Amino acid sequence: MHENEPPAFSGDSVGSGLARLADLAAPWTAARAVTAPELTRRLLVDEPGFFGLPQAELADAANTLTFLFQHTKVWRLLWAESVAGPALFRDSRTVRSGVGQEVSRELARTVGLELSGKGDVWVVNVSGELSAEWSKLTQSMVRIETETEFKRELEFDVPAGGMDIALWQLESRLTRRLILRPHHHLPPDPLPDWAETAIATAVKSTSILTNVTRSLTRLNGRSVSATAWA
Repeated sequence: MHENEPPAFSGDSVGSGLARLADLAAPWTAARAVTAPELTRRLLVDEPGFFGLPQAELADAANTLTFLFQHTKVWRLLWAESVAGPALFRDSRTVRSGVGQEVSRELARTVGLELSGKGDVWVVNVSGELSAEWSKLTQSMVRIETETEFKRELEFDVPAGGMDIALWQLESRLTRRLILRPHHHLPPDPLPDWAETAIATAVKSTSILTNVTRSLTRLNGRSVSATAWA
């Protein structure tokens, strides 16, 4: 899997710019897609303000509006520190990834899946179905896994000049927002009630930490190396 790399250290020497490092991570779009009128109509039925609308009005709304599904990614900084040398640096970090029951249910509601069940077994059973549905809607590979913990073991020989070390974790952001369908326009005044409801419809966004991590190191002279795990 090819991903954008985490941002490089800022500043010119070991120990410089670490406080600003987290702010250098910028999200990028993995994929975005809009829903066809029939799927839009099915999703609108469960939106506040649209439920109970006459079928003709609901059809007008679905033909004018669309849901934009977006999959963005960003690197989240877990930690960064400057280590004095010469020394042998060893560290073991516990990292969390995946989603629990509450988040998985919200993801299911967002894409209109009717799922039932409870507890951890339910989460395990639906994670594959959720991944498939979000992958289809965003037209990109989405991995929704059950919440878990794993270890990252780090070991570096730190020279006399010291070393900066940072550990990053890849985060997927899944977003759904109601927008005007491309090349369509709202009906002329007076606007139907569903138009004002659409403006007030909240954006739904969920962040999922994946099990993809990167460790970056820097020596004096701005040399940087990376170690990847997935």
